[in-house]
Amino acid sequence: MANPSLVVVLAEDRRQQRFIREYLRHFCEPHQIRLAPLPAGGSGEQFVRKHYASEVKAYRSRAARAGTALFIAIDADTGTVAARRTQLAAILAEAALPPRTATEAVVHIIPKRNIETWLFCLTGTAVNEETDYKSQDPRVDNLVKPAAVTFMEWNRPNAAVPPHGIASLTEAFIELRRLV
Repeated sequence: MANPSLVVVLAEDRRQQRFIREYLRHFCEPHQIRLAPLPAGGSGEQFVRKHYASEVKAYRSRAARAGTALFIAIDADTGTVAARRTQLAAILAEAALPPRTATEAVVHIIPKRNIETWLFCLTGTAVNEETDYKSQDPRVDNLVKPAAVTFMEWNRPNAAVPPHGIASLTEAFIELRRLV
């Protein structure tokens, strides 16, 4: 990953923020990571959609003069990763902003069904992307750090994703190529 001077993280909830921050710690200093405020209540997914266009606009303004990256973390929930990506593109169009380009370091992290699915998968549990793992284990917060390490390892060049890997993780690795 190129070393930007600022990485902004817009996420639905604290668990997503922690996961991305733990991942970024391998590439960035803590002062280079800015976590956007979390929603005070209500739908985290709706919060991310509401602030997406303004964060992309701010990213573009700053990226024109300094190394910058933007991580957007939003669950696919019961939809598809592709549908969520299309929804984000529509938000930019509605805000009269140009579409995200291949050269922009705007990374969409879209777990299917939710981040807990990824946490369990990355720590060795066989999962599917239809089951809601959100409340499966009260110790799930303890999985964030080791899952982020595995996420980094699986994303290395020539790394092979194990058979229990899931499609939305593989799609995230493609997204992360935007940072090279």
